[in-house]
Amino acid sequence: MTGGQRLFDAQDMKDLAFVANELAQPDTRPILRRKRLSERLLSLFRADFLGQTQWNPEKQLFEKPICYNRDQQMSWAYETYYQHCDPISVKIRGRPVATATYEIIPRRKLEGTEYYNDFLKPFKVSHGLDQYLYVEGRNIGDLRIWRKSAGHDFSARERGLLTALNPLLLNAYQSMLSGDQLEQSVSIAEFRVMAISADRRRHVCSPALLHWIADQPGLCEADVVATAKAAAISGLATFSGKRFRLRINRRNVSSQSQCAILCQVFPNADPTTRQALTRREKQVLRLVAEGQTDREIAKTLGISFWTVRSHVGSLLRKLDVRNRVGLAGHVRAGMHIGSE
Repeated sequence: MTGGQRLFDAQDMKDLAFVANELAQPDTRPILRRKRLSERLLSLFRADFLGQTQWNPEKQLFEKPICYNRDQQMSWAYETYYQHCDPISVKIRGRPVATATYEIIPRRKLEGTEYYNDFLKPFKVSHGLDQYLYVEGRNIGDLRIWRKSAGHDFSARERGLLTALNPLLLNAYQSMLSGDQLEQSVSIAEFRVMAISADRRRHVCSPALLHWIADQPGLCEADVVATAKAAAISGLATFSGKRFRLRINRRNVSSQSQCAILCQVFPNADPTTRQALTRREKQVLRLVAEGQTDREIAKTLGISFWTVRSHVGSLLRKLDVRNRVGLAGHVRAGMHIGSE
């Protein structure tokens, strides 16, 4: 009993029994591909959405993220960029017990980061609870539980529950397949992405990429695929061409694995239709490329934080990029920066 209220009611006990039984069963599917199990986890933890990733110790990267009850583009955005500016996971990973976000970083500090403003906030995520899973000291994955911005933080009840489920979660993770199937990797229709097999003989393009290619005069799928494979063979992480740019992400997988390379395609904006940048937008763009945060830019230029946020949003729209890395890429390429 806490504060005169029960920690668990009858529905909680039913959910816990169901979750424990499901996790104990041999099942090769990822946890969050099992709908009934995922729904009961949401109910048990009084949460809004779930996530899971696999940690690659050799590359020091999270791979193969999956979301439940949240747009799958959040998974893709995390794997391809936002894990590199994630101030939370790097501090929680290594803890043997379930840990809430605000146990390791003050909320005010988090809200001043790019990770919060460009990733968590747009996806309506605020409160998180993570459990990392280890076998003989080796991290094999994690389970992430989230609540919306308007929700309440996770309590000792949820932290204790998730820690107690650790052995059963380990069982489920060790039973599931690697998740390297090509089709699974590019099922996100909102993104222009391509998956390439380890031997580079097979590839699959997402519907969004195929639709974009079909709309480009003089461009065919074979051209884009050949460019991506050539860049991957050369060991490039990014590639900039006349018609499009590439971001290439490699996964450490076995030689039998299907999906070893994930490639995202960014169309270059048409210079005949591209909107001109204002003098202030050019100043903000330069400072973004230098790595300054929005608050630092506001101080440098003597303008408000929210004015900076407005300029950054305008830059993202005008330059047709998704994040600050894309903005910095324009500067490195010498685009849109005059003598001002």
